[in-house]
Amino acid sequence: MSTTATAQNLTLKLTRHIKAPPERVFEAWTNPENIMQWFGPGLSHLISAKTDLREGGEYHFVMNTEGCGGEKSGVAEISGVYKEVKRPTKLVFTWGWTNNPRVADDKTTVTVDLLKVQGGTQITLTHEGFSDEESRDGHSHGWNGALDKLEAQAEKQCHAMTPGNFSWNELITTDTGKAGAFYTKLFGWQTEPMPGGMPYTIYKNGSAYAGGMMQCPGGGGRSMWVAYVTVENTDAKLAEAKKLGAKVCVEPKDIPGVGRIAVFEDPTGAAIGIWQRAEM
Repeated sequence: MSTTATAQNLTLKLTRHIKAPPERVFEAWTNPENIMQWFGPGLSHLISAKTDLREGGEYHFVMNTEGCGGEKSGVAEISGVYKEVKRPTKLVFTWGWTNNPRVADDKTTVTVDLLKVQGGTQITLTHEGFSDEESRDGHSHGWNGALDKLEAQAEKQCHAMTPGNFSWNELITTDTGKAGAFYTKLFGWQTEPMPGGMPYTIYKNGSAYAGGMMQCPGGGGRSMWVAYVTVENTDAKLAEAKKLGAKVCVEPKDIPGVGRIAVFEDPTGAAIGIWQRAEM
């Protein structure tokens, strides 16, 4: 990472390598749900995020500033306008604090360039237009702390997407209402429907995904948790499992935007799922 400044226009420039393809990194910067999982340094975090992702569209973030630049816990608002949107390689937006007197006069511009490299994406962040070094250096602390979180999140996702590693947990239940009430009370999870109209419930722990829930096919069967393992090819791996004595529970099927899954029981009767992620 690097920081540069010129006499006329104080500029901050940072570079990071993220273990995820540009498409996913772009989503991390633009999808409100994804933004809330990493935006803000230290203990700070977003309370809300709204984006209108188009040139001329506005964004608005509300942040709990605890641990941000040594400040005590408080609330700050950040807003601006998207000047350039090129999926998945570039994002340019204005930047301004709407209720922070210390930096309220800094109307600056942020450029995020995403370059596909071996093993992931190189982020080059350029934040320019600062009025003084103090403001620039304060934003350097903020951006570096936030990018640390984004890097760690990508590492975790990379692990989950590596063939042979566990990637998802799913509850197949005879009563989604009763199960949902139980787990939200027990662990403090929240539930929300899966986008797209699919009859599937997402469990969330704060802004992070905890797992999923669906009704037992046909309304019968027994309730059980199924853990999924990432594979390169669902059909090939299922065929291999069958040769080793597995019993198929769910034949391979495609889930739009997710990938191809199957579920089987091992020779001892334990259920396990396999997941081939969708191509970006």
